[in-house]
Amino acid sequence: MNQKGFGLKEFIIIISITFICILIITSLYKSIFPSAEIKTQEKKEPLTYQELEKKLEKSAERYQNDTYSANSNEKNIWILSYNFLKEKEYIEKLIDPKSNKECTGYVEFVQDETVISYKPFLKCGTNYQTKGYSNE
Repeated sequence: MNQKGFGLKEFIIIISITFICILIITSLYKSIFPSAEIKTQEKKEPLTYQELEKKLEKSAERYQNDTYSANSNEKNIWILSYNFLKEKEYIEKLIDPKSNKECTGYVEFVQDETVISYKPFLKCGTNYQTKGYSNE
């Protein structure tokens, strides 16, 4: 007897194709309209100073991973400024949650043989300054 209609196999195939199409469409939408995602993030609560420091640290780490490949047995110290990281598009503006003004800062990264550590220093006007921040 010839049955007409969909079986379980056909139904699963249609659902799978539909799901894949939805994934493709959403990823294309996000790549074409990245500002839509940024605007939804802006509506969230402001970041804390510690979260801003973490953002600064992670951007320096990404920059270092992308550009630095030397291996040294000596202890080396580098300073990456917030403005440099922003210019190279590794970080977006860091906004003071209290005054809504842009913060400044830098990240000190230290390579001691194969171990690399990062220490962010942030200054947000008179509202916040990381302990040990140097104005030089």
